[in-house]
Amino acid sequence: MDRSTEIELMRLLNGELPPERARELERRLGSEPELAKGYRRLRERWEGLALPPPRPVPLGFTGRVMAHVEGAAREGSTLSWSLAPTWVRAAAAAALVGGVALGAGLGLLPARHNDAPPGASAIGAIGAMGERVPLADSYWSMFEDETGGEARP
Repeated sequence: MDRSTEIELMRLLNGELPPERARELERRLGSEPELAKGYRRLRERWEGLALPPPRPVPLGFTGRVMAHVEGAAREGSTLSWSLAPTWVRAAAAAALVGGVALGAGLGLLPARHNDAPPGASAIGAIGAMGERVPLADSYWSMFEDETGGEARP
């Protein structure tokens, strides 16, 4: 099964295909056993992604947490970054710097041209020839590179 067929099966599973395309694919599933087997396998994996049922909170957990909070309040402790482990503070600082850099980088992207087709994304990539490539196209091209240029859906 090629990548584009697999993507179409995922879209069928999620109800994202147009009705006529979904009917056509369902007819193929009835006539092609190998395709039907792949769809069943995909559906089983998808349904297996459900979260396990929630477990009850262990006995005494709430009491232990409240005792800790009350003890910290008696000592005069307040919630502050100094109480956080060093790695948490470093990760927060890195996220902040990365967010600022990303925001600054997005501000440098050229504005959308008025001659762009309706519905064209303002965010995209710049192609090898300097042309603007919509974000979705640049996303699919990553898969095409990995699969040797198979057609996308």
